[in-house]
Amino acid sequence: MTGTYFRLAAGSAVVAGILIICVFEHETKQQLRTENESLRSEIRQLAPLAQERVVQTNPAMQANASGAIPPANAAPARPVPRNPNLYFLVTNKTSRLAREQLEPYLAENHRNAASLLAAFRTCEDPALLEEALQRFPKDPHVAFEAAIRKDPGVGDRRQWLDAFKQTAPDNALADYLSAADHLKAGRTDQALQDLMAASGKAAFQDYSFDRMQESEEAYRAAGYSMAESTVLANSHLLLPQLAQMRDLGKGIVDLAKSYQQSGDEISRQGALEMAVNLGRRYGDAGSGELLIGQLVGVAIERTALGAMDPDSSYSGGGTVKDRLEQLAQQRSQIKELAKQAEPFWENMSDHDWISYHSRSAMFGEQNAMRWLVSKYGQN
Repeated sequence: MTGTYFRLAAGSAVVAGILIICVFEHETKQQLRTENESLRSEIRQLAPLAQERVVQTNPAMQANASGAIPPANAAPARPVPRNPNLYFLVTNKTSRLAREQLEPYLAENHRNAASLLAAFRTCEDPALLEEALQRFPKDPHVAFEAAIRKDPGVGDRRQWLDAFKQTAPDNALADYLSAADHLKAGRTDQALQDLMAASGKAAFQDYSFDRMQESEEAYRAAGYSMAESTVLANSHLLLPQLAQMRDLGKGIVDLAKSYQQSGDEISRQGALEMAVNLGRRYGDAGSGELLIGQLVGVAIERTALGAMDPDSSYSGGGTVKDRLEQLAQQRSQIKELAKQAEPFWENMSDHDWISYHSRSAMFGEQNAMRWLVSKYGQN
């Protein structure tokens, strides 16, 4: 590959600020390997918040986590068990509703796009997603739901990745998902075009909280209380896009290494900066940010920073070494916060579960956890 895309990007950065070329710190390969291996264990430590959102342990849900739809002959859904202890619903792996529980909800909402998607997520019947794809092919939420799965049921995944880009032209995530697919298939030119497009877009929306709210409505329509519905919808939301973004980050860093081997320093630096920007999309805590997303973002950014010079300037201020230390501190703070919160989950009231998830939606999950620790830590 030539460095055409990155040279163009480097020039436009001066004019439009699309791509800032920095040289970053090099950490040892062993440190980076340890960093990546620790991510999964940290995610598990954050239960019940993360609750294995990237990879579910329930075999019936494992396919969805990896992007596939359960086969037609999969075991029928069992109604979600009722239990007065909401923590049981968080840790319980059987979160599917039965199809018959959802029919009144679908009828009440005239089988619109949002209700079909919510029914699909809570029931996992692929026919519901297929119906949404056929009836609402221009809805970005429908295209997104299909794009993050390997087999949406209608057409190939590439079709729905392109549809997501077309229906959400200002959403950088559409370009990132497309780039991940192209890069995995060896279509480097197309992947670079998508990455360039993503770098110039401020919006980055994975619809996580829209998806959770819609699923809450489906659970409430099936007869569950507000607290039960909130816990089920938030705790069992699958986020296969996070695994795809993690793989994209690794792929971009590998691409940078190939540029380095060919002596193309400008392209190497440009690729690493793109990986850093991808990590920051998820890693920077903000309104509505999920902790598992932050951890994935931090891991992506650290992988990219590890291939750079430690004494050079970081685009956000300071040096790359300073930024790496900040990221290490951020991870440590999240782990310590999760450890402090661990004793409180089982004893939380219905009202506090609702408050927790409301605060998470408004201020980010890390801030919601701080509120929990502050409240229960005083008792």
